[in-house]
Amino acid sequence: LLQKRHSDVQAEVEEEGMHTKIQYLLVKIGRSLGYDVAVASNDRMKSYENDNFSSITLQEFPVLEMSDEVKRTVTLIDVIWFEKNTNKIVCAFEVEKSTSIYSGILRLCDLVLTLPDSRGIKLYLVAPEQREREVVAQLKRPSLAVNRDVQISYILFSELCEHCNSICKLGADHTIMQKIARSAG
Repeated sequence: LLQKRHSDVQAEVEEEGMHTKIQYLLVKIGRSLGYDVAVASNDRMKSYENDNFSSITLQEFPVLEMSDEVKRTVTLIDVIWFEKNTNKIVCAFEVEKSTSIYSGILRLCDLVLTLPDSRGIKLYLVAPEQREREVVAQLKRPSLAVNRDVQISYILFSELCEHCNSICKLGADHTIMQKIARSAG
């Protein structure tokens, strides 16, 4: 029983480590493309490779036209890229290692359905390969399929990890992410 508990805890630590790594890569890419980057409010104290998220991301979440309740939800989105020195969101990413994929989708939907001018915002789920089928199934749900305002693509962990440095080196703006993103449709 103790051995089982130990392996469960170890698996949890590894999962959390992978989630933090993926967040870090998204922060690194966003910054290299010239964006201001925010991480989820509950992740600001995390660090990866001796980089504290609090020192490489925005100190405060930009003011957005939305209720406090929705803002609390939106500030839990894993990574958001903003045009430099503005509150204009360019991309939002939910990293879904082990949590409910649908909760990440709902946070992204809340974001774009609340902001007055959200048409240009690119939304992404970022997930491990073993969850791809689940991601596609969730993205094909009728509640998302009927809403043309919400277009969510997904990126696999392996693609992000493999291409991160190339994206940082060769990317001019957020559109380079579409090269590794996939669509559920």
